[in-house]
Amino acid sequence: MLFAFVIVLSACDKDDAEPTCAQSDWVGTYTGTANCDGSSDNTTVTITARGTDQILIVYVAGSTTTTFDPLTVEGCDVERTNSAQGVTGSVSATLDGDNFSLTETLTGGGFDTNCVVTATRQ
Repeated sequence: MLFAFVIVLSACDKDDAEPTCAQSDWVGTYTGTANCDGSSDNTTVTITARGTDQILIVYVAGSTTTTFDPLTVEGCDVERTNSAQGVTGSVSATLDGDNFSLTETLTGGGFDTNCVVTATRQ
């Protein structure tokens, strides 16, 4: 009976573990939708490796290409915020298996932009 309890406990611990993502897990091409300030476009996201722990994210929505480089991989999440001359830009991205999501904001200096990208690996 103790043996059965140990197996069940072990199985529960595995299910509760946080997913881990390496740089190579992010790399690939994804397709989906970009919703920017109420406008929705089909998008293609391309993620490539930079160095040993960083990635380059490029997404094309409509006639606009947006690039984030380099972003340091921190497991299944990447984040960056930069400010200059009263304008703040931030990006956060999450990888869940083959599902990719990204939120981009730009505020200040007359800007108030928000984009949400959801895409699936091809």
